[in-house]
Formats: sequence, structure tokens, C-alpha cells
Amino acid sequence: MKNNIKYAGIAAAALLAVAPIAAPVLTTTNTQVAQAADGPTSAQTTSLNKYFNMMSSVSYDKSSEVSTFADVISNYGKKVDYSTLSGYDFMGDVTGANLLDKDAQNITDGNFTFSVTGYKNNNVQKNVNDFKLSVGDLQKGTASMGLQITAFDANGNQVNQKVITFTNANQVTEDPTALNLSYTDPMNVDVNSSTSAPKYSTSVDPAIEDQNGNEVEIASSTPSDTLYTNKTDALNATNENTFTDSTFKTAGNTYYQAVTVTLKDTLVGNIATGMQSGKDGYTITLNGQQAIASNYSAKDNTLTYVRSIVVGKAVTDGDWVTTPSKGVVTVKSSLAHLYNDDNKMTTRSLAPASGWQTDSYRTNSKTGQKQWHVSTHEWVNDTDVTFDDGTVTGDGLGNFQNFDMKILTLDGPAGFVYTLFKADGTNATRGLAGLTAWQTDRSATDAAGNTYYRVSTDEWVRMGSGVTVK
Repeated sequence: MKNNIKYAGIAAAALLAVAPIAAPVLTTTNTQVAQAADGPTSAQTTSLNKYFNMMSSVSYDKSSEVSTFADVISNYGKKVDYSTLSGYDFMGDVTGANLLDKDAQNITDGNFTFSVTGYKNNNVQKNVNDFKLSVGDLQKGTASMGLQITAFDANGNQVNQKVITFTNANQVTEDPTALNLSYTDPMNVDVNSSTSAPKYSTSVDPAIEDQNGNEVEIASSTPSDTLYTNKTDALNATNENTFTDSTFKTAGNTYYQAVTVTLKDTLVGNIATGMQSGKDGYTITLNGQQAIASNYSAKDNTLTYVRSIVVGKAVTDGDWVTTPSKGVVTVKSSLAHLYNDDNKMTTRSLAPASGWQTDSYRTNSKTGQKQWHVSTHEWVNDTDVTFDDGTVTGDGLGNFQNFDMKILTLDGPAGFVYTLFKADGTNATRGLAGLTAWQTDRSATDAAGNTYYRVSTDEWVRMGSGVTVK
């Protein structure tokens, strides 16, 4: 299987059509007539245009490389001279090279001034606080950011303008605020089998994810040496209702065993404190159920769950009914565990929002559980995915196909923005700027036969003029 890809940020939302700014009109009704300054020379204008032609969008590979844009914030909406603008810390990334001395001198001699403002949703951000929020999103890698650079002549007339897009390909990892522990329950044991088997660490298979579906590393998983006939006693490790026989003699009986999981990183205390104080997003769950105080220890950095041990034959192939069904299953927002042919959790999982080919599903005749076949001997639970058989109806997309990573390239000019669509056929709220390239690993079609390529979790570019995929 292949890993899910990570997508770069997305640019502005729709086609950028920048209207020229009209010069102020002077009337003869005033007793004083404003005197216009001399306009720039041809050489000065040529140097200015050369400067703007050097400007291009910026993609940061590391979050640590992202500028603070402090210069823009301190001069937001103000006009500055060439020396000040060229000294802004991000301008070296924007131009990529130094302007020739003669051109720099021409711009200075031409008395050009410049303003730099944030640009979002086809509009200038009037409020510096809104711009600060955009800078924060860029630094975190959650959204791209636009800057509009405008040049004015000595009379205050706009003479050039360009929108620069900044993206951050490396999303900043958030500290875990949630611990979601999953494990196989129940454990099935044969009649007359030894009670020692559940006491080995190899008999447990816990896995922990944070709020983003990222794996949280486990240092150790330790099953209790004591079995119980009561679940509460097992969790609290009491001396009541213990089961001390050496074998499981009675089919159908259920016993309980606590399993203590120690995390490698000291996370339990901080998350438990946040959860107890009611902070949003701070949770600990065990197989989807909210943890109680007995389930965790801040001091020991541990989580404890109780699994059931059911006496009787484990589920076999004969209890599963397999039905052919070709299509694609797409993982929901959390990581999806895989199970082998015996319905035991494997060491592999499927990444959130990733798509996988399937040729069949199986349903358990006893429990009704449904799983999709995604590799030779691995299955994913139906509750963790959505299924699409490739049928295209209405306005939505269908016939989803996965392929090895390709590059989608958009023709220019940079002022063009290509509309993004969602899988349900509606327009997304964002778009991609021209003269940019994006990774894609999945295609789809609509009812009219148009082909779309995915560039983020649920944002698609329609194939057409100016779009190339190789």
C-alpha cells in the first residue's frame, strides 16, 4: 500500500481581476490649483517594471523559514520608498535576486512609492489585525497568504501592481490535546485453554492516536496477572471477584482483565488536566468511550483499559459471508486500523482521507460487522470508511481512481486563478493561482465526462485549458 500524501497550501479563491485605480480629479472651482509633479522618465518606468517582473510567489519548505512580516505590519497601508521596501525581510524571497544598481537608482530617482497590504478572497485586507491572522495561518501551514504590492508615481497615480502568494508546505505539528486509545475487544479463547495466555504482553494490541489521527508512541503494554468476573473490580484491581482457575472450562463465560499502557512521551498529565478543567479539544477516549479517572494516571503517565475475555471458539472464516463489490473506499477523518483474515488487528493502518481499491466486502453472520477488502489478507471496518462504486450521478464526482504521484501544472499569467470543486460538485471557497504546480494522486469524473484531479483532501481542479498533468 502507498502512503497518503501531504498537500501544499491553497492560493486565492477566484479569478483575480484588478481594476485600475482612478487618479484623483482636480477641479477649477478651487482658488488654489494643485501643481503636478514631473512624471517619471521612460528609463525610470522601465526599471520599475523590471522590478515587478522579478516578483513571484513564494513557497516555504520549512515553517521556520516563514517570515514574520513585521515590516508590513508596522507600515500597514502606508506608502514607503524603494529603499524601505527592498529592505523588507521577505522581499529577497519574492524577487529572488538583487536589482541592478542602475535600475535601483532609476526607481529611487523616479520618486516612486509603494504600499504593501494583505490580500484575501479577492479583496485587500483593510484591517492589520486580519492580516496578522493570515500571517499566523501561513506560519502554521493551515492556509496560504496573499500580499498586494502597489507602486505609485510622484503624483500618487498607480503605475504597477502585483499580488504575491505565500505558501507553507510544512505544517506545524500541534501538541496532542486528545488521546484516543483503541484495542481489540473481546479476546476469544478456546474452552479448556490455559488462563496464562491472556497474561502475555503479546496478547494485547493497543494503539493510540492524537486529535489529528497521528500515532502516539507507546512505551509498554502490560496485561494484569489477575482475571476477574466483574469489570469494575478489574479496573480498580480489587481483591473481589477474582478468577483463579488455571483453565477456561465453561464455554460462554466472560472474564475481565485490565491492561496498563505507558506512553513514551509525558502527555497524560497535561491532557487530563485540560480535560478536567473543561478545555475544548482535551479528551481521553478508550475504544470511543470517554475515559473516567480510574482509566488514567498523570503520575505514572499511563492509560488503563479493561478488555473482555470470552470463552468459546474465536470467529472463523465460516462466520463471514464475502460479497464481490468493486469500487473505492475512502478513509474518514481518523486513521483506520486493518484486520487480518481472522479479524485480528494488524500492525498497519490507513491514513485519514486516503482512498483504496476494493473488490469485495464481508459481513459477519453473528454480529453483522462489515469490512472491506483492501489488500491480500487485510480488511478495514465499514464504519471507518465511505464506499464509492464509481457510478456518477447528479452534480457530484465519481469513478475515483488512485495513481502514483503526478504534478498538476497551471498556466499563467499569475493573475489567473483556477476554480476548485468539492467531490459533491459544488464550488470550493478557494482557488489556485496561475504559474503554480501541485501534487495529485487521484482523479474523478462528473456526469458530463469532465475529469478532475485532487490537490487537497476534498478540493479538485477540473481538467481544461491551461491545466497539465504529468
